Amino acid sequence: MSHVKATLIAILFFSITAIVNTVLIPSAMAEGSDANISLNPLPKGQNSSETLYVFDVVVHKPEEMDKLLGRIEQLSSTITPNKDDPKLALVLHGPEIAFFTRKNYPQYMDMVDRAAALDKKGIIDVKVCDTMIRVLDIDATELPDFVEHVPYGPAEVERLIKQGFIKM
Repeated sequence: MSHVKATLIAILFFSITAIVNTVLIPSAMAEGSDANISLNPLPKGQNSSETLYVFDVVVHKPEEMDKLLGRIEQLSSTITPNKDDPKLALVLHGPEIAFFTRKNYPQYMDMVDRAAALDKKGIIDVKVCDTMIRVLDIDATELPDFVEHVPYGPAEVERLIKQGFIKM
């Protein structure tokens, strides 16, 4: 496939993703940011210790990812860690996946280590979209072992919601 075709496919994919995220998947945009992180309130009467959360993540700046990890750390104080079945899922399906590559590790070490520590404690389950990995031309072996690969991020978010996760 020529470089021009690959570029056009990537532009088309990003355009479709932007349309889906804006029209079909309502979300809140962080003020002054390109982050696309949905923030839905906790349903009334639900006990936070029994609640499962899925973070639908498409962020463009490391600072946004850092804020998101801070929010997850805040939530983690209200849940009981479970290494076999974490209560928080973090589905990455945007440019933030590149923050987690081995070649970018020296630059984003603190962020990656925070996510790895939360994963190791059984707080979060980090998932990355294989479709976006291909679009970003990232080799799957460049990602750390603690991330789980899923075929398509938005479909994984929907699957988790059907399993009872609350979209954040």
